[in-house]
Amino acid sequence: MAKFLVDESRPRAVVLAPREAGHDAIYAAETNRRASDQKLVALADAEDRVIVTEDFDFGELLIRRQLNARGAIILYMPKSSPQQRAARLMIAIGLAGVAFSNFLTIVSADRVRQRQLPP
Repeated sequence: MAKFLVDESRPRAVVLAPREAGHDAIYAAETNRRASDQKLVALADAEDRVIVTEDFDFGELLIRRQLNARGAIILYMPKSSPQQRAARLMIAIGLAGVAFSNFLTIVSADRVRQRQLPP
């Protein structure tokens, strides 16, 4: 099973769905409240977790500033309910051929796009 760090800006449903599916998902709102994005990237890297967020700043940190992290999933579904976001995340996690390690992944309502992270 995968390991995730869910950004505190995400609704609780987005962390509960992976947990209920057997994934190891920690929620920054429970463990690292108000931590900076840089601290969350460092924590995710130290614990070998993929970041789950809606904050495009994580893309900036991982791609342009080349901070180390296992990977990141950006949920871009601004008009969707928390339950819809959680369901879409779980569909993306279950897609055959989609790996999150070493990728910045953008999940929207109708597609999944990926960009490889710098080495």
